[in-house]
Amino acid sequence: MTSAMALGLALPRPQYVPLPEAFISAMAWRVYETSVSDSSGKAVGLRYRTPEGEKATMLQRATAPTGEKLVAFGAALENAGVVGEAVPAQLAEAVSNSIEGVRAKKSDTQAVSPLTPSVALLQNLRGMQGVKNPPDLGEILERLFALGKIHPNDLTACGLWSEAAEQRLYIDPLLAAIDAAADKTLLETPRTKRDGGLAPRQLTQFPTDAATPFAWFHDSWTTLTRKEWVEALPGRVWVDWATTVLRLGFGLGYLWESLWYETLARKLLSQGTVDVAWDAVRADMSDVIPWRSARSGVQARDVAPLLGRRSYRADQVRHVIDDWADGKTLSDMTFIDACKSIRSDPNCIARLESALRSTARTQSGKNLWEASQYALLTRTVSGPSADYYGLLRRNGRFLTVEPGTEWIAVVASLAAGRPGESTTVAAVLASLDRMGIRPELSDLIVLLERAGLARGSADADQAVWVQAAF
Repeated sequence: MTSAMALGLALPRPQYVPLPEAFISAMAWRVYETSVSDSSGKAVGLRYRTPEGEKATMLQRATAPTGEKLVAFGAALENAGVVGEAVPAQLAEAVSNSIEGVRAKKSDTQAVSPLTPSVALLQNLRGMQGVKNPPDLGEILERLFALGKIHPNDLTACGLWSEAAEQRLYIDPLLAAIDAAADKTLLETPRTKRDGGLAPRQLTQFPTDAATPFAWFHDSWTTLTRKEWVEALPGRVWVDWATTVLRLGFGLGYLWESLWYETLARKLLSQGTVDVAWDAVRADMSDVIPWRSARSGVQARDVAPLLGRRSYRADQVRHVIDDWADGKTLSDMTFIDACKSIRSDPNCIARLESALRSTARTQSGKNLWEASQYALLTRTVSGPSADYYGLLRRNGRFLTVEPGTEWIAVVASLAAGRPGESTTVAAVLASLDRMGIRPELSDLIVLLERAGLARGSADADQAVWVQAAF
């Protein structure tokens, strides 16, 4: 019997993540710890490159090495085995520049690419989001990962990342040297591993199935963190692929949640006496993101109006259901019984009707929509910091599904399962279907051909072979 708690996913409320590097750094702070202190006692936000300053509630601190710290970093690199003809400061500056991440448009701040555990700790969520108490992104990722577990196991998303990161240090002497030097000179105190606590604090009993973004995220993350993929991919590429999977798990997960709440509300308001069952709500759900044909005009492919309205409505529906559940003993109530109770409550039904008609833009709804959207959005389209791993792209005022070349390489390669393996377009389509997006076959083949992954004649349709990128 399905618990009434399964009316919702019990996910923490998200906020917009400004830079994609924040996802792995959030995992690093969940696994490791290092001191971040200030004599004023204020909270400290860390960013790699940023103008330093003080707010009413927190300090902003840059962690990229400069001055004496640059010289110390260079000396530590040499001691760790990185040798060259340059003096320590020049060596340090070269390495410091080489680990830079994406720079947002019109921004004077820049993230560091979280290539190693110690480098990942050079930025935190406070610094990257500019607020004293940002949502616990590491916890959110663990919740999303746990929702995708079809079979119970002890794996955690952060635990898998930690194992993969340590393996990378073992096989890559240069990254090991950079990690050791950063740990010694750029962190306030050497990093230490936290004692346990990697599993999410509250596991929902929401009965998700294999055809959800959560299951895709769980399986793809488990695949990518395996030894064979860590060894097959260059360090920077593995981090970029890992960030892509995390962005997709986060963005699509919250968009799926919004679709669930909207569909549940419509089902509760439907006419008739038929019981509202979980499977019936699930069967009525549409695509998480409609992927319309590339032959359509940009306005016809614009997904912002639909997804934005859905996020705002779903946020209000969630509030209605949470208010209904407040103070009730739900542990012995089935999903069907909970839905019956809601349908028999005139005030609750009236509020659901109002939520679905509403055009109000609440702050919590705005946070939800921005968090979902920007996780999937291509951040920079050109230049040295270009983002080739986005799913959505801005075209003026329109938001369309236009995956980057590397995005399709990640998705298709993980669908193949192992480095060097091949799969079919049908398998890639099935993987995309789990994510909640369904492109036309011809559009997908064009993307695969552009990425150099398609093998065979295009008229072979779903039997076209797809080669993993590595």
